[in-house]
Amino acid sequence: MKKKVTGTEFPHREAAENSPSPFSRCLLITLACALPALAGVDGTVANRTTGSPQPNVILQLLQPTQQGLQTLGTAKSDAAGKFHFDQEPPGPKLVQAIYAGVVYTHMIPPGSPTSGVEVPIFDATKDRSAAKLAEHFILLQPSAGELSVSETFIYQNDGTKTFNDSSAGSARFVTLGELKQSPSVSITPPGGMPITRPTEPGKAKNSYRVDYPVMPGETRFDVTYTIPAADPLEVGAKVLETSGPLRLVVPSGVTLKGDNLDLVGQEPATQAVIYNVKGNQFRVQVLGSGTLARGENSAGPAAPQEDTGAPQLQEATPRLYDRMGLILGLTFGVLLLGSILLWRSGAGKTGKTAKGDR
Repeated sequence: MKKKVTGTEFPHREAAENSPSPFSRCLLITLACALPALAGVDGTVANRTTGSPQPNVILQLLQPTQQGLQTLGTAKSDAAGKFHFDQEPPGPKLVQAIYAGVVYTHMIPPGSPTSGVEVPIFDATKDRSAAKLAEHFILLQPSAGELSVSETFIYQNDGTKTFNDSSAGSARFVTLGELKQSPSVSITPPGGMPITRPTEPGKAKNSYRVDYPVMPGETRFDVTYTIPAADPLEVGAKVLETSGPLRLVVPSGVTLKGDNLDLVGQEPATQAVIYNVKGNQFRVQVLGSGTLARGENSAGPAAPQEDTGAPQLQEATPRLYDRMGLILGLTFGVLLLGSILLWRSGAGKTGKTAKGDR
């Protein structure tokens, strides 16, 4: 009598029948190796001017490093505005789109989705009325031997096109005297971090221009420079941008005298004095001296000009430290102008509330 054979008596045969075939194992290994390649950064280039996806836009995937921005890949948007980068590096990433001569940067913070990224761009225009000068402040800080000047231009673009005029410059200004080195310019684009840009000489005397696009939103230009002081100290200029109000600001203890000035008041935090200029030009006499340096930075002599030739007794420190007082003073100047903007905004809201309560 033959014995019936069951599968339980041969467990090795059942396991062999249920195990993957060599082909299946190779397929699984291939798919596992391909998973990293399927990851990446993808999304759409959105034209906010037309309201449609934008094809044929060159994009770059960048990553900040200690050596600067590293380019990880290049792509081009297809007919539907879609793009894809195979790379997906850890940490923060940037997607830059180049369109109509303007570079648009989209930040991807760590932990944010890397799929379905939308990179907004805008059509460009050379019409200067697209970006209006909303605020213009000039901070004067006189000290022994020099006058530190900090100018702030606030441009407001309420449209759907980027103002970009590389030949004439987006921002134009006239310095209060002849400079021996180009002024420093810091630009804060809408929702971005401050960046530096060089200046180029303009056609008029002591005039400069800055080639940087003014995108929809608020863009801030901060210009700093120094000129030699004189006795008496008189400065003046005819501004090139006239769409916004012009105001002169001086530290506490410094006064201005001129025919077309109106005293506005004092900024509460620093007690800086603010004057309104009637018209697009001014000529004022600067009386007194003072800076915005605080604490230990306000002590000691002012930083000397590098080319005065006067004998100086100083420690042999790197050149950056030789002008640290000036750098800090100009930095405080930029911060003060920001405080003034906040103060003006708060004062405007208070005035509107008071009118509404009547």
